[in-house]
Amino acid sequence: MSERFDRPVRCSSGHVFTTIRLPLVSLKAVRVGPWRLQRCPVGVHWAQAAPLDPAEPVSPEECAAARSVHDGRIP
Repeated sequence: MSERFDRPVRCSSGHVFTTIRLPLVSLKAVRVGPWRLQRCPVGVHWAQAAPLDPAEPVSPEECAAARSVHDGRIP
């Protein structure tokens, strides 16, 4: 079921990964105003995470990298 909510995101350091992302819900992130602070599994740090913009061109390598790294399931 959760696979339909998996979304590729980019952290503020530029790393891409997949996370569960629901509108108006923060399961694994800390909300700070309009932003979500989340642990980045690629760089192993806390950073602002935002969904990849569909209007922004994303290379196939970045898509594959996002699919290969998931931040983990809900505890």
